Amino acid sequence: RKKNKEALIREDYWYYSGKKPPRRLNIDAMPANDPTWNTWGECTKSETTGNSCVYVSLKQRIPAYGKYAFSIQLGADEFTKLGKILHDTNPNWNEASKLVDPGLEQRMPAPAVDALLKMALFATQTLTSPNYSGVARELLVSRYYVNECAFATKELARAIEERDVAAALGLWEFGRDSWNSYLAIVNRSISPKVGDKFEMII
Repeated sequence: RKKNKEALIREDYWYYSGKKPPRRLNIDAMPANDPTWNTWGECTKSETTGNSCVYVSLKQRIPAYGKYAFSIQLGADEFTKLGKILHDTNPNWNEASKLVDPGLEQRMPAPAVDALLKMALFATQTLTSPNYSGVARELLVSRYYVNECAFATKELARAIEERDVAAALGLWEFGRDSWNSYLAIVNRSISPKVGDKFEMII
């Protein structure tokens, strides 16, 4: 990883801890941030808002959802479409190539590529509490999976260009697991008042 110098977001969970989360995240097994104290004193807890020191208000989450959710879900949908193409007995390589186009030479990037940075921005806004001075574990882990998605997409473009079916399928499955791990994290911050949860990639 070269100290994450080539990562989309350098400051992720691996960068801070030197540990890699599992390829497929079990969200129920992931411990939530539960501090006892913050700068202002003792944290309080309730069934509605959870821990007050890491609570992110609806006023912060709703605008973020309105700004980024469509692009993120579109990226996930296009990545799903890519998987269907690659699983075909005779893949349409030209169509597959379009779905991972990085958008060089003044072209717009493909939705699955365009969504990557927006995924990071969305996580930052929905997982960062103004009541807590530290960086939330959920945020760092979500960044890790965004970086994994970016890596998979970049390598997929290379495998598709080389018409390497086995490599492309392996990378797509890796990317799917990274997408779903990210979505599982941010979905916890999406209540009915915020919007619909993201659909997982099958």
